[in-house]
Amino acid sequence: MFLFLTTIIWGQKQSYTLSYTTPASDYLPKNPKKRGIKSSFMQEALPLGNGRLGAMFTGGIRQEHVMINDITLWMNTNRGLDAVAQSGSRKEAYKNFEKVREAYRQGKYGTSENSMESLSTKHLSSTKPLGNYAPFSDLYILTEHDSTLVSNYSRALDAQSGIGTVSYNIGEGHFTREYFCSHPNDLVAVRYTAQNAKINIEIKTTTKHKINKVTSTGNLIILKGEASMIQDNVRFQQLIYIDAGKGKVVAKNDSSIKVTDATDVKIYLTAYSDYLPVYPTFKGRDYKSDVKNTMDAAIKIGYPQLKEKHTKDVSSLMNRCQLELDYKPSGLTTDALVKNGASIELENLYFNYSRYLQLSCSRTAPVPSNLQGLWNGYLKPIWNSDYHNDINVAMNFWMVETANLPDSFTPYVEWLKILSESGKNVAKETFGINKGWSAGLNGNVFGFTAPNVHGRRMQQSGAWLCQNLFEHYAFNQDKKYLEEIYPILKGAAEFYMEFLAPWKDGTLVVYPTWSPENTYLSKEFGKLNKQTYGASYDQQLVLNLFTDCIEASIVLDKDVTFRKSLQEMIPKLCPQKIGQYGQLQEWPEDWDSPTDQHRHISHLIALHPGRDFSPLTTKEIADAALVTIKHRGDVSTGWSTAWKTNFWARLHNGDKAHQFYQFLTSKRAYANLFDFHPPFQIDGNFGGTAGVCEMLLQSHLRSIDNDANKIEKAAFIAYKKDKENTNYFVPVSPSEELVHAPYIIHLLPALPDAWANGSVKGLRARGGFKVDIVWEKGKLEQATIHAINGGDFRIYSKGTLYKVISLKKGELMVWKHNN
Repeated sequence: MFLFLTTIIWGQKQSYTLSYTTPASDYLPKNPKKRGIKSSFMQEALPLGNGRLGAMFTGGIRQEHVMINDITLWMNTNRGLDAVAQSGSRKEAYKNFEKVREAYRQGKYGTSENSMESLSTKHLSSTKPLGNYAPFSDLYILTEHDSTLVSNYSRALDAQSGIGTVSYNIGEGHFTREYFCSHPNDLVAVRYTAQNAKINIEIKTTTKHKINKVTSTGNLIILKGEASMIQDNVRFQQLIYIDAGKGKVVAKNDSSIKVTDATDVKIYLTAYSDYLPVYPTFKGRDYKSDVKNTMDAAIKIGYPQLKEKHTKDVSSLMNRCQLELDYKPSGLTTDALVKNGASIELENLYFNYSRYLQLSCSRTAPVPSNLQGLWNGYLKPIWNSDYHNDINVAMNFWMVETANLPDSFTPYVEWLKILSESGKNVAKETFGINKGWSAGLNGNVFGFTAPNVHGRRMQQSGAWLCQNLFEHYAFNQDKKYLEEIYPILKGAAEFYMEFLAPWKDGTLVVYPTWSPENTYLSKEFGKLNKQTYGASYDQQLVLNLFTDCIEASIVLDKDVTFRKSLQEMIPKLCPQKIGQYGQLQEWPEDWDSPTDQHRHISHLIALHPGRDFSPLTTKEIADAALVTIKHRGDVSTGWSTAWKTNFWARLHNGDKAHQFYQFLTSKRAYANLFDFHPPFQIDGNFGGTAGVCEMLLQSHLRSIDNDANKIEKAAFIAYKKDKENTNYFVPVSPSEELVHAPYIIHLLPALPDAWANGSVKGLRARGGFKVDIVWEKGKLEQATIHAINGGDFRIYSKGTLYKVISLKKGELMVWKHNN
């Protein structure tokens, strides 16, 4: 035990620090889709962020390049249109809705003129451009240093403090740099220092946007620009302040600033756009005043206090949850660690770093992190760096609950408020439904909720997006928050209540839809044959949403009639089915292929992040899910690998979950540990960390029979076997007792053999609890459960379900392995 603790203390700092002995590449390929690149800016530069403002630095010797982003800066779309047009919906598209549905009922597969896809494109799909996330600016700091004369070079990022550093020697001179992006003071700060030498640098800034103006005066550089829109360009401004101490500062005619004979140079950067989350205008921020006022405040308090406040802010969040695995530090730099292959050291670092990325790209901004989190250097990024509602934006927020960063969820809530407002127009104009709201496959920061431009990508995303909303309540048990989100949940459910339609067997299904982004009957109808009806994932999500709305209605004591309508509708939903290969069917027809290794496995969403499939409560469905996941194979994209980590953890196979996490961290990570699809997508970072949490703690099941001592008897079961067809499983409408059912805290449900010794502090469990766990030799030593709000729970450990435990707010209990 002493050796284990010594190893932990020795490796603790390394488990938070990314380190390198060379600068990052400054190469940014013109085409972001280009594959096979071994070294580039996005793969090697180190990220900073405060949730709205972001930066990446290279640590270049002759030239430092700091890329700047603002998460609200988009381009190539519209804002300020009328309410319907701003949603992206076609006006009166609903007049052709039944014509489109008839093609589905008649089985018009493929892509021919009268196919489901073609008619969806022709009559329902949006003709408005989605636009894309855009870069803000680039800061360059040029030195007179010759890289061939440099020794002892070091570049690092400390995820525990959020401070980036560079240091090196030239002869007798020692040069250091610090970088951070402050949330308390909303700015980027850079500091250059020199010992036994002088600092002579040139500072300049540029932007990729065509409309811009840069001026320098005194010790300030001002950048004004516009991001091009189809309607109403987004205006933005940036201010750079240079404090060179006793050094000389000269503003040059080319809008740069020259600093000479200094030993300590501090650079502050503030930047804002005119974006405000107000539908449908999306403008109005007094960005010019904000730039000035933020800078004035920073100058007044000075660098030491800026750094202290920033470090305190980041470390307080990072210290909430700490994973400590048993390994001997290798002493390798991070790039070498990745190249060296899978290791527990890399796995521990990746977990901590992903938590840092989460708090860096999602805090209090009015919009959530996108496909690339916060960091993008392209005017036309791959996949628009947008919001994909068919897994990616949801995956970005799985870990905020379990890994104890719930504050990072706020932007997602604010975004959903906009979508639910915009989506009312889509529900009415596209589908002729006057209640509730709808959202399609893709989103932006301007309220785009219409169906994708391609009919084959027709999707209803409301239920998927709402899943995260209610999960946040499950963890915090905050009735005020539930009251805030209830209209969004109810609106989504109201839409589905009208949108669901009977199929051939009389059950209710979602259509038009697809099973993202997969194909069926491709030999007969081609690889783009994707549009369908009653896709299994849709049906699972609708049950999840209806159940959440029922619970919310009871907790808030409102909408009894609405609640009863949901309870009556649930058993009418199309059942989940086990197919000819023993697999869980992806579609209502048995179209699955055992050789299909598609990256999306959406029809297992009730296994994770959902709660309705479990080897403990729905064994036959779980066995069928196991067949499906084996069919899909082991090698996939970064985010898919992350999801599979979670699937295997929910199936309680720790070694298999660990296999996928190993692959994610060693084979789907760049030198800066950004996940890649390829190329870079941040969802894999967040999904992988969620998977680690699921290996160590699960709390999604609930006990509705607290007298039962077997979990399969005690837990609520969302699907029951059909009496007539034993391969069908019918959705179960929850009783009102579910609201009062304690969550079951499952300790070490999928601990891999490779993690024989370790501890984790600060994981969160549903019901309002925080859990610390210590294990040795693969077995639980003790768990400490802290009551954040107070309430009841049951513990499940090593196959035993224990009696209900009650804790008051602030109380804790220690659970020993021999309890």
